[in-house]
Amino acid sequence: MMGRRKGEVIKTFTLTLIAIFVMFIILFPVYYIFTVSITPGSTLATTEFHLIPRNVSLDSYREVLFGFSGSKLSENFTGTIEGSAHVQDGKLYLVDGTLKGKVKYGPFTGLTFEIPVKGLTFDVSTAQNAQGRLKGEVSGLFVLTRVNEDGSIGFAIVRDVELKSGEVEGVKVSGQMEKYVVARNTGTVSFTNIGKFVNSKFFGYLKNSLIIATLTVLLALLFVVPAAYAFSRMKFFGRDHVLYFYLMFTQVAGGLGIAGLIALYGMVVKLGLYDKLPVLSFIYAAGSVPFNTWLLKGYIDSISPDFDEAALVDGASYLQIIRHVLLPMALPGIATVAIFAFIGGWTEFILASLLLTEPNQPLSVWIYLLLGGIGRGIDWSYFAAAALLFALPVFLMFMLAQNYIRSGLTVGGLKE
Repeated sequence: MMGRRKGEVIKTFTLTLIAIFVMFIILFPVYYIFTVSITPGSTLATTEFHLIPRNVSLDSYREVLFGFSGSKLSENFTGTIEGSAHVQDGKLYLVDGTLKGKVKYGPFTGLTFEIPVKGLTFDVSTAQNAQGRLKGEVSGLFVLTRVNEDGSIGFAIVRDVELKSGEVEGVKVSGQMEKYVVARNTGTVSFTNIGKFVNSKFFGYLKNSLIIATLTVLLALLFVVPAAYAFSRMKFFGRDHVLYFYLMFTQVAGGLGIAGLIALYGMVVKLGLYDKLPVLSFIYAAGSVPFNTWLLKGYIDSISPDFDEAALVDGASYLQIIRHVLLPMALPGIATVAIFAFIGGWTEFILASLLLTEPNQPLSVWIYLLLGGIGRGIDWSYFAAAALLFALPVFLMFMLAQNYIRSGLTVGGLKE
């Protein structure tokens, strides 16, 4: 008896060690990329590797999330203008002054700027002449393309400026500014963390990815849930063969590769649907329908049809059965379908790079394009941080779905 128990302990211990080793092999690449992301000036391939990284820094994550370098900002602003000016013949001439502005995102301030200005002209609605100091409130459009390291404005344009209310030595003035203001290596601009995040490259591509993935999930569920119910519960000609034939057909069609991409590109362009995010989501959802329908059908098959029959006896329609009976009981299966649809819309980049222009491309394309810097001094810490942030939503989806499935409803039969 003791020898048998000792053998079981040794067997359990050995299997545990093997499981730990396998888990280490699987997770080691993720840990390695993480160490690269928190090590300044790190290289991807090196003869030195430290399990505990030295000189830990989160600068790469900060730059990915809050970096403005290379971006473009074009936002409405409100602010003030002050300086020496004179009013003559319905014109306000600002000789020398300062323009201050603030850009807000909802209730939050995104950035503030201050630009020295001179030689500005406003068309104002007054017949009085005056000379002195101007103080007024303005609004307009602030376009920023470059910020210098010292916080000064590298290049910006301020246009469509309207003097809402102002005063020069007691004379009220208001009106539109002629032309525009160009700021080059002058003035200052200061971002809040909200402003840096909203205007970072990462946020722009993240927004596109979320739109594509969310629409993909919604469209996939819209198609998959009724189809899975029909294949599982209803009897019609070819039910046992149509779905499997469709699965095989899509796999063969996927093997056409570049020919299929060319045909798809041609159809999208001819229909005027090029560079449309919902179109890409529709394509992803359509491609995921066969497999996800087969997957959800198998789950619905495990749910007793007695529930459907009881609902039909109570006068429920098929749509009401799906909504009030099937959906609550099949939520674990639906969550699995949602995960697969989300991952498909989140990670695909070939069609996204083919059918979308740069401003509408998702994170997957942006990260892939970062690799274009190989051989030209790519910042591997920056790349590793971006890659891990890209993978984070998928990880969270798995965790949320796993927790829900574990606490979900138990599928069983009716009481006899």
